[in-house]
Amino acid sequence: MVEVIKLNKKTESLLSHPLRVLILIYQLGECTVSDLVKASGGMSASTITKYVRELESLGLISVTQGKTNVGTEKKIIKISDKGLQVINYIIKLNGLFS
Repeated sequence: MVEVIKLNKKTESLLSHPLRVLILIYQLGECTVSDLVKASGGMSASTITKYVRELESLGLISVTQGKTNVGTEKKIIKISDKGLQVINYIIKLNGLFS
């Protein structure tokens, strides 16, 4: 796990749900949709999946196929370099409202 981003209320009100999911991916590091559902505090798996597809299409994350311990397939989600740039802008924005 990396730096936890504590958003102030003003920054939080400006961010879309997909960007909030991007922040969760950043904070969790390598994760799955199930991890994101647990960390989101209430978003459904279908909603998370929709946002993951959107973030992937923008090049902000990468999604690869992996295997669980029992051999079933799972999607592994990681933030991309472009996604890290967006996170850095969010951190700067958050600082402006502190």
